[in-house]
Amino acid sequence: MVKHFVELIRPVNSIMAAIAVLVGAIVAGGTFVFNMTEVHLAIIVTFVITGAGMTINDFFDRDIDFLNKRHRPIPSGRVSPKGALVFSLVLFASGIYISWFINIYCFLMAFVNSFLLIIYSYRFKKVLMIGHIFVSYLVASSFLFGGLAVNLDNFIPVFILSILAFFSNMAREIVKSIEDMKGDRFGKVKSFPIIFGEKNARKFSSLLMALSILFAPLPYVLGYMSHVYMYVVSLGLILFIFSIIWNMRKTPAGKVHKLMKVAMLVSLLAFLVGGIF
Repeated sequence: MVKHFVELIRPVNSIMAAIAVLVGAIVAGGTFVFNMTEVHLAIIVTFVITGAGMTINDFFDRDIDFLNKRHRPIPSGRVSPKGALVFSLVLFASGIYISWFINIYCFLMAFVNSFLLIIYSYRFKKVLMIGHIFVSYLVASSFLFGGLAVNLDNFIPVFILSILAFFSNMAREIVKSIEDMKGDRFGKVKSFPIIFGEKNARKFSSLLMALSILFAPLPYVLGYMSHVYMYVVSLGLILFIFSIIWNMRKTPAGKVHKLMKVAMLVSLLAFLVGGIF
């Protein structure tokens, strides 16, 4: 029973969001953040609220998932819709409560992001582009959250990192929506590829990836990151270039999506080692 609820929160996604918080904290404050209680709490808050967002998204998407992802806990009958809703609300409340012990800025962001996750899942996921923008902001805000927990005086590099995360995740969301077109049509979700077509969706997502590639060297150029950052991020940029090539060659969206996730993970690692060294 417990493992079904664990599956709902998508632990891998929640852990990645928590790692993003740690990276944001390191970029803002250096390696000493490992000993800061505020950073530990910020990681916990992000994991919990991200898991809550995943759960409530599955609650509202249960009919669509019956077509797209019947193996998920709710459509498969392993978790009841009511159980999933209660579980998500408890997680949201817990995350917001814990954030109060970090600082007022983190508390406000935790509250706002929880609200956005709920209304995104309930309403705005079905509105053209707004859903993609919401999700991309929420991903980028994980880095901001880590920075806010540590050091407001060194916030510029964290802000740059969050912008890069926004562009790359927006591209990933659009590619993912190509993969989910069948179920989205059934659920009347007005995603980018459904409104403008798969070809235009691939072009726009490739443009966003190109912007990420262009802006990635900025932290090094401005002196916020060392050459170590450039070495690692270059690998991520190569993977993004291949993602663009695959995307424009109409490689199945699922494969492009997976390659983009690897590229984003490598880029995340670049900021991590850049902040440490």
